[in-house]
Amino acid sequence: MPVGIKIVISLLTVLVVGGFSYMQLGGANHKVAYTGFALLVLMLLAMWIFPETGKVKR
Repeated sequence: MPVGIKIVISLLTVLVVGGFSYMQLGGANHKVAYTGFALLVLMLLAMWIFPETGKVKR
């Protein structure tokens, strides 16, 4: 996947999941917010660390 697309997807992920988690901090159950932040970090790391599968040349 091209780096430009990864950057756009990363920014959208941070905005959506980060915004959701930030809004949940004001609620009664903070575990939902912390779980959201943890998932945000895992999603970003997985997208940037693990390579995309390629075609096998035979």
